[in-house]
Amino acid sequence: MLVGIFAVAGAATLLGIMPSLQKQVLVDGLPMNSLMAYTNLIITLVSLGMALAKKRSLRARSVQFIQAVLMGTVGMLVTALLLNNAYLYLPVGVAIMLNFLYPTVVCVVMGTVFRQGFTRLQGAAIASSIAGMVFLAGKGGDLHPTGLLLALASAFTYGGYLIANEKGPANELPIETKLFYVSLPGTVLFWILAPVTQTLAVPAGGGVGWMYVLGSGLCTVGGYFLMMYGIGRMGASMAAFVSMLEPIVSVVFGTIWFHDPVTAGVVIGGMLVLASILLIAIDGAKKAGGSTK
Repeated sequence: MLVGIFAVAGAATLLGIMPSLQKQVLVDGLPMNSLMAYTNLIITLVSLGMALAKKRSLRARSVQFIQAVLMGTVGMLVTALLLNNAYLYLPVGVAIMLNFLYPTVVCVVMGTVFRQGFTRLQGAAIASSIAGMVFLAGKGGDLHPTGLLLALASAFTYGGYLIANEKGPANELPIETKLFYVSLPGTVLFWILAPVTQTLAVPAGGGVGWMYVLGSGLCTVGGYFLMMYGIGRMGASMAAFVSMLEPIVSVVFGTIWFHDPVTAGVVIGGMLVLASILLIAIDGAKKAGGSTK
C-alpha cells in the first residue's frame, strides 16, 4: 500500500510540474507545433524503449489499434493542444483546476450514457464542481473567455479519454504497448505539420530550453506509468484521493514560477473543485467496498 501511495504521489507531482515547463517554453517563443512534436516524440520513444526492454509484444488487433489511436488523438493530442493554448491566456494553476473538472464529466457520462445513475455523493460533487468553475471564472468573467473555454474543453476530451481507458479492447494491451500506440497520432501529425507550416524550431535558451522540453516529455511518461503502477498496488479509488495532489502542485508551482496572482476566487474555486474530486473518490471507495462484500 505504501509503495502505491508513493507511486501515485510521484505521478501527481510530475504531472503537476509539467504544465509550467510547457508554458515556459511557449512563453519563450517556441511554436506550439514544435513543442507538441518534441513532447510526443519523447513519449513514443520512451514507451517503445520500455516495451522492448520488458519484451512486451507490440502486436495489436485492428480494433485495439484503432481504439488506441482514437484515444491518443482525443485524449492526448487534443487535450494537450487545448491546455497548452489555455496556458497562454490563464495562470497555469487555474487552467489545471478547470481541467480537473474531468471527474465530473466522467461521472455525468457514466451516469447518463452508460445508465449507471447518480448517487447523492455524485450529485454533490457535480454541484461543487460547477460552483468551483463559477468562482474560478471570477466576477464578471475576470478570466479570459478564450482561455476559459479551452481549459473547460480539455476537461471533456480528457474525460472521454479516461472512459476509453476503462471501456474497450485496447485496455487488454500492456501499458507500454498501449501508450506507444496512443502517442503515435501526435508524433506523426506534428512531425509532418511543423515542417510543412515552417514552425519547427529549437527552444530558446539553448540547453536550458531543451531541458524544459525534455522535462515536459519525461514528466508525462513518468506520470502515466507511476499512476498505472500505483493504481495496480492500491486500487483506483484510493489512487483518486492521492492524485488530488496534482492540481495543488500545479497551483503552487505555477504561482512560484510565474508569480501568478492568487485571488480569493481562485482559492475558493480550487477548493470546491478539489471537494468535488474528493466526493467522487469517496463514492468510488464505497462502491468498491460494497462490491467485495
